[in-house]
Amino acid sequence: MNKHTTELLEQHFDTAFAEPDGIRKLRKLILTLAMQGKLVQQDPSEKPASELLKEIEAEKQRLVKDGKIKKPKSLPPIREEEKLYSLPQGWEWARLQSFSDYNGRPNIDPSEIAEDTWLLDLEDIEKETSRLIGRARYFQRESKSTKSTFKEGDVLYGKLRPYLDKVLVADSAGVCTTEIVPIVPSKAVIPEFLRWLLKRPGFLSHVNTLMYGVKMPRLGTEDAIHSVHPIPPVNEQYRIVAKIDELMARCDELEKLHTAQQEQRLTVHAAAIKQLLNIAEPDQHQRAQAFLAEHFGELYTVKENVAELRKAILQLAVMGKLVPQKPNDQPASELLKEIEAERQRLVKKGKIKIPKSLPPVTEEEKPYALPQGWEWARLGNLALSSDSGWSPQCLPGMRKGQEWGVLKVSAVSWGKFNPDENKALPASQNPRLDCEVKSGDFLISRANTDELVARSVVVNDAPPHLMMSDKIVRFTLSCSVDKVFVNIVNGVPYSRAYYMGNASGTSSSMKNVSRETMSLLPVSLPPLQEQRRIVAKIDELMGLCNFLEQKIDAATGKQAELLNALMLAQSQNNTTEKRRQASLSTAQVIDLATYRANIGCYAFSKLANAQYFGRTAAAKVMYLAQAYVGLELDQKPEREAAGPLDTWIYDFERQGQGKRWFEVNEKTLANGRKKTEYRCLSALSEPAARAEALMSCEQKAEFDRLIYALADKTTEQVEIIATLFAVWNDFLIDGIQPADEQIITDMREHWHGRKARFAPSDLKPWLVWLRKENFVPRGLGPRTVQQQRLGV
Repeated sequence: MNKHTTELLEQHFDTAFAEPDGIRKLRKLILTLAMQGKLVQQDPSEKPASELLKEIEAEKQRLVKDGKIKKPKSLPPIREEEKLYSLPQGWEWARLQSFSDYNGRPNIDPSEIAEDTWLLDLEDIEKETSRLIGRARYFQRESKSTKSTFKEGDVLYGKLRPYLDKVLVADSAGVCTTEIVPIVPSKAVIPEFLRWLLKRPGFLSHVNTLMYGVKMPRLGTEDAIHSVHPIPPVNEQYRIVAKIDELMARCDELEKLHTAQQEQRLTVHAAAIKQLLNIAEPDQHQRAQAFLAEHFGELYTVKENVAELRKAILQLAVMGKLVPQKPNDQPASELLKEIEAERQRLVKKGKIKIPKSLPPVTEEEKPYALPQGWEWARLGNLALSSDSGWSPQCLPGMRKGQEWGVLKVSAVSWGKFNPDENKALPASQNPRLDCEVKSGDFLISRANTDELVARSVVVNDAPPHLMMSDKIVRFTLSCSVDKVFVNIVNGVPYSRAYYMGNASGTSSSMKNVSRETMSLLPVSLPPLQEQRRIVAKIDELMGLCNFLEQKIDAATGKQAELLNALMLAQSQNNTTEKRRQASLSTAQVIDLATYRANIGCYAFSKLANAQYFGRTAAAKVMYLAQAYVGLELDQKPEREAAGPLDTWIYDFERQGQGKRWFEVNEKTLANGRKKTEYRCLSALSEPAARAEALMSCEQKAEFDRLIYALADKTTEQVEIIATLFAVWNDFLIDGIQPADEQIITDMREHWHGRKARFAPSDLKPWLVWLRKENFVPRGLGPRTVQQQRLGV
């Protein structure tokens, strides 16, 4: 290994340690360098690989002539495009079967296998690391099928789901299941080097383009024996293996150290937060805060700690430990009297019904002691009235103009009121005016999943002609309490535990909370002036948390960007290396049009039953397939009104109808707008299955995760998600780490005129969602372009 490569590798180790996925990338780089001849020095005096390959071929011919083996099939000559990069002197490109015997051991009948024989199953090998994690004897397993034998020194290759990267060298004789292929090395290659050849990134990428089978993909024998590999002189192979082992051991140590550091940060932070929450005296409070301040830079380099900090801030707030108390503040007991007097006046005037009396909060229900001036009360004690909505039979659609909309539960489930989450009230239905949403309403979801049930929002600016559904409960809170503070109390861990303990429902995932249960929620109530100070302090501290998360994202993005740039510069050897990248491109294995169509069919097959799936969502999913998942679709997305769009989607629709993959239907919505939808046909399954074989394991897993995350989103939500992602991604391509405000401003002002309809408050939660769901852009190209017809 030359001095320059040594220095770069040292740099890689430092950078990889800082980047979350860096060590895994570094392992790939080590193997890439090793198989390019850049890891150890070459020795011109060593016998070149070409001579050994000639000797092996001559030996085969003698054995054929002597009748000891059958004449093997001739291997085709290696084409220039198969030579992925320039090799050092003494190295040679060779097909796998020319220097080894693939599946080179005889099968054995179960009746001939001794009970104490080592029986290797694919599950005994750990994925990626290829460590042996199980070692059973034949009698220990129920298996009556024919097995393949192997001997010590054979390379055992997992051909089933080869993307799992299971390859090891046998340290003794045994038998293996049919998912594993014994490969017998010749004198041209040592077993340990052959193992690393089969684990190198270039070969794994190649294999992923050749797998067949949908449920259990595998590598075919012909594809395996014709695969092309770089072979160095034998003595150099020993040096390469020793260096790989040394560097991989160092990666192992770094991985352990990185994990230990992360765990330590989380443990120390959890202890500090626990101390903050359990303090009783002010001086203890100050000591805990001083500890956090002293170790701030160290503790808040991982998002898990920031998430815990957010929870702690809210918990401290409702315990009276976030801001100091002021003895001149009117105590909460007086507030409760004022609210009760106000309620009685409204009853007397006939504006509200006589409310049910609520029992006082018992000592068993109080999870912590309160400061002086605070009181325990029920949520119902703070409200003048409460009511539920109404759910007529609504058609899917969006509220427009004077049309009425009925809120869905998702409108109040994500911490901020989202009025666009509604269904259009049919013209045949008369709206319920008593269910109309008003500014100042405090809304709680009554029925939802475990995580989202009884989530609440404060309605600041209620749009006209919008009704609550029966899955939403409204509390009309008194002006003697701060609505935002009550909203905070409703979301803290104690309240969540209360709702989960009192929710009904037979489903393990869907829960229901009655209006009566909500009214009985215990609330820790401070004086009104302190409520307002608490809300202001929370806004300030949550801004700090946002800054911390952006800082972590920026640092992580820069680390990943630096490591990727270093690895790319080091692994790309010359102009021939660029051909290597192209040859490994999934899209180049078959023609681009077919590849695109297969991926499109896969997406359609997964989204066929999604309620809102149509052309707009399809175009956005395909954009994200390229820009996030990294599928090489060669799209050229434009900044279209509904988000990033490649006009290929129209060609695909025509192709899909012609091949009977799906039908394309145009539907008129209740608001008069038209929507293009698809109905999948049975012929779609074949190209969709082919797409699975064209994606790597990682690509398929991420594509599936993306599809499932978008499946329940409305068309407009998918538009927002994809557009925000595209704007953010474009910034990264331009070398800019944007703040959220930059992303939102660019989308509203520099994309398309229709984007101005989204207020910043509408968009911000979806940036949070992208981070929460880990759909963060990496600056993958291409950049979106302005539509020419917009005149920009």
